[in-house]
Amino acid sequence: MIRRAICIGVSALIAASCLPSFVTPTFGSSAVENCRLQESSYPRRLNDHLFTGFPALSKNFPSSGTFTLAIIPVHYRDLPAESEPLRRVRDDMATFIEYFDLQSEGRVKFQWKVMETSILLPGSQSELENMKGSADEAEFARRILATVDSAVDFTGVHSVVFVLPPGSKNSGGIQLMYPMKISSLLETREGGLYNFVMAGTYFGNAIRPEWSYWAHELGHAFHLPDLYAQPWSPTAKNIRNFEAPGPFHGWDLMANQDGPSRSINMWLRWVRGWAADSQIVCKQTSDFGDYQIELVPLETSSQGTKAVIVRFSGTRALVIESRRETKFNLQNSFVDDGVLVYEVDTSLGHGEIPMIPIKRSRQLSVNPGGDRNPPYFDALLTEGQVLKYENLYVKVTASGKRDTVRISSAELLESSPSATTTSTTTTTSTSVLGTLPGRAGAAAMTERRKSIVCERGKTVRKISGVKPMCPAGYTKRR
Repeated sequence: MIRRAICIGVSALIAASCLPSFVTPTFGSSAVENCRLQESSYPRRLNDHLFTGFPALSKNFPSSGTFTLAIIPVHYRDLPAESEPLRRVRDDMATFIEYFDLQSEGRVKFQWKVMETSILLPGSQSELENMKGSADEAEFARRILATVDSAVDFTGVHSVVFVLPPGSKNSGGIQLMYPMKISSLLETREGGLYNFVMAGTYFGNAIRPEWSYWAHELGHAFHLPDLYAQPWSPTAKNIRNFEAPGPFHGWDLMANQDGPSRSINMWLRWVRGWAADSQIVCKQTSDFGDYQIELVPLETSSQGTKAVIVRFSGTRALVIESRRETKFNLQNSFVDDGVLVYEVDTSLGHGEIPMIPIKRSRQLSVNPGGDRNPPYFDALLTEGQVLKYENLYVKVTASGKRDTVRISSAELLESSPSATTTSTTTTTSTSVLGTLPGRAGAAAMTERRKSIVCERGKTVRKISGVKPMCPAGYTKRR
């Protein structure tokens, strides 16, 4: 068969938000080295595959560079090929490239080597549902690569993504990453492959696009950990007292690729090398009196401070970062813009819940992903809101293109900001579905802000406040 692989690149055009000029923080930073918490977790000591703290690893993807992924459609006799097998994933391919360009702030570039024609695999698709663990998956991957090797030129290819037709018997997908799940590279005639990814039928829809699965699994190729509880972990339940999927679910790609937020948090970006030291303000608890700083949202490429890290010990810190909605989030979810405050504990590793968002209350938000995607913590602070963590109070004093945050060892009180309006297209309501255990340091201060959706013709606005009301001429969406 003629080798028909075509190398293409998709431009990642991400427009920076139009932001006002950066305001210098009102307090100085401790030496940033003080916040480089070293990881001492059981998983890190056991296999050194994934990290939750310094130093980072680079056994698979390094922190920067241009990487080529092969994408190959395959089918079985009892799972026929589509007439245009890659048509339904073209947008996923482009979004995947854009996503990593933004998360890494331009340090990571991907390009696709494309096989346009679907390749017939031997046997029946029943093998997709009969695999038991990584050993079976590795053997399956080697059989597939042996079948396609004569048709695809893998020169310069680092990893491979296979695409099945809709309706396969595989649900969750198959993924192999070196050295996390395979101890040696997958061989082709042109050289070894580091990663193998194949999405199942759980993905491939508006709520769970295939690109989010590729991004999560290849996030492990950058040595990023799972932020949810792994069933094998002896510490996740006993130490953190959380059931899977864990408290960071809903706020990070590595906690749940289904969203609603698919950002990668600033702590992991910094450890990975995707954030500069100049974007970090490092403080220690002994530094505190009363301080204020302006944060640039994580999801922009603008310069400025993107996180305040407060060191509490050699393995524990509080991280404060600004969040905004992006095209990568679950678009029909209810996620306010605001400030995320979370604890990092580098004595805990992959699958041991090393990060916990600090909440004002025990309320949960509704995740409209369905029964298989549970509710997530309503963790964002918005203008005027306060939370307490141990001896520190954190308050959002102003919010616009950026968020201004005040951090104090003295008590801070909540305030009611003026009603603000934000363009939006869709939203869902919030409700209290139950409670989950929280940290003693987090405390609810006053009544929670709410959001409503107001309409005037084709104009739709979201109004936030303690008692939000629609502006004159607008009607509240029922």
